[in-house]
Amino acid sequence: MQWLFPLFLISALTLINGSFSKPNIHTVNTLTIASWNLQWLSSDPIVIKNPPPQRTHVDYQQLANIATQLDADILAFQEVADRQAISKVLTNDEYTFEFSHRQRESQYNDKRYAQPWPQFVGFAIREGISYVRNADLHQLDLRGNKSLRYGVDITLLNDGKPALRLLTVHLKSGCYSQQKGTKNRACRQLNRQFEVLEQWVDRRAAEPLPFMILGDFNRRLTLHNDKIWQQLDDGRPTGLSLYAATEGQKSQCRIKIHSKRKKHGQIRHYPNFIDHIVLDGRAKRKMVNNSFRELTTDVEVVKAFNLSDHCPIALSLNL
Repeated sequence: MQWLFPLFLISALTLINGSFSKPNIHTVNTLTIASWNLQWLSSDPIVIKNPPPQRTHVDYQQLANIATQLDADILAFQEVADRQAISKVLTNDEYTFEFSHRQRESQYNDKRYAQPWPQFVGFAIREGISYVRNADLHQLDLRGNKSLRYGVDITLLNDGKPALRLLTVHLKSGCYSQQKGTKNRACRQLNRQFEVLEQWVDRRAAEPLPFMILGDFNRRLTLHNDKIWQQLDDGRPTGLSLYAATEGQKSQCRIKIHSKRKKHGQIRHYPNFIDHIVLDGRAKRKMVNNSFRELTTDVEVVKAFNLSDHCPIALSLNL
């Protein structure tokens, strides 16, 4: 991040449109926005069938090292159970955390597990960046029973005025590259979730604010002629054009997959992204040229620690 002016201490909260927002205490000319699925990040043991290995202090240290290298001003995160866990990766004194309301609503409603289903999305927002929290996109939970993850929606402010709208999502897994089929249950659900996203996009397109959607789409959207991507980027309303920052990119991420049958995890590489940062044309015009990056980790480090089965992706915007 590049600072134009020194920090000034401001303690008051500003009430805007019924939501509290942090006041602007610095001005920047670039903003780094990132997305990272942290794979079952939880301060408590995960109560599910075949849980991933419990992370140790040194695992968290390695995740925190990656976060330091990433140096995001805004991080859209997925698969985080609680603030205690994310604050071991990003410190509380540097970031404000916004979780989906599904985290709170799930606490006493999921009877299948001894604790809430610990996969929530949200944002980590660097202290001093002003924003407003919008209503969650809870319609992504198609049956309304909190079994599918909500989207978290915020608006960044510049000098107290709306400047950029951000939505982070973690969509249904299991339909990574099939075309728009209806036989696969996961594909049916993912198609319906994209219909919800399309409605959100259409509403944003009618407004004067640039917007972005980022997160784990669980879909290789940039494969040639992907039907679901074509559904989202359909040119309607007239003039709407979407851009996936992963377009033309190949992932170099190496991850460790754990197996019940094997004592040690296997190293895998999937060259096509399922994590994406999608920008509308107005946001794309603010994107710093060639700023998209994927932060990968040395294979020996991946083997030695329990990190994540995703690597973070990021880009920079000119404000």
